[in-house]
Amino acid sequence: MMCRRSSGAEHLQLRLFTRPSRPPPNRAGGGGGGGGGYGRSTAGNSLDDDGEARGFDKRYTTRADIAKMGRDRPPQDHEITDPYVMVIDGGAPEGPLAPRFVMKKLQPDESLRMVQPYVPADAEAGRWRAQLAVCKIVNKRDEYARQRQLKERRRAEVATGKGKSKELELSWSIGEHDLAIKLRQMGKFLAKGIRVEVAVVRKRGGKRATPEEAAALVKRVREEAAEQGGREKGEAAGETLRTMKLVFEGKASS
Repeated sequence: MMCRRSSGAEHLQLRLFTRPSRPPPNRAGGGGGGGGGYGRSTAGNSLDDDGEARGFDKRYTTRADIAKMGRDRPPQDHEITDPYVMVIDGGAPEGPLAPRFVMKKLQPDESLRMVQPYVPADAEAGRWRAQLAVCKIVNKRDEYARQRQLKERRRAEVATGKGKSKELELSWSIGEHDLAIKLRQMGKFLAKGIRVEVAVVRKRGGKRATPEEAAALVKRVREEAAEQGGREKGEAAGETLRTMKLVFEGKASS
């Protein structure tokens, strides 16, 4: 194997030497097989979308397939049943390449990880050609360290309130007492760094607010959020006196 790392496509060609020739298209075999519980046969190599109920070769792994397996990640290494994938190795995606062929060329500390599943052709959506899954060659130690950092970051976000959100609903004709309670709740959430989505809605059967009262209500919500260190994200969505949504980022997540 050639020494890592040279540039993009040249590097991948040196690493893999030659690509296996594409066999003539054939229909996917039934039967078991497949690594890691993904449960689709890896026998044969077909690039044609000729599956039965699915409309394409059942060995290709879609986002829906991953969800059905109950995993929190896409397949990797021998779990990958796709006959062909595109491969990233420090540059742009190269391929199509057979996953088994790629894995034979890997170092012991390297792994082939799917980062984007197969996307079947869909004429109704204007997608005339299927998109092969994209896999990436990673260093196992580096990837483990990266995943560990992500978990620690998520734990920190939960501890500070970042990443959490709360929803509050007001009516355009809300009374002063109820409004004070809602604004107090919003202030507490924002002070903890929690994102708050405020929906102001029209309720049937109640007092009908005037445009002036509606404008004053929105202004008061914004002023209260600003006093608590909140920052409005984007523009308000919707219409005055109908349904309007305002989103405020909490102090710790600004």
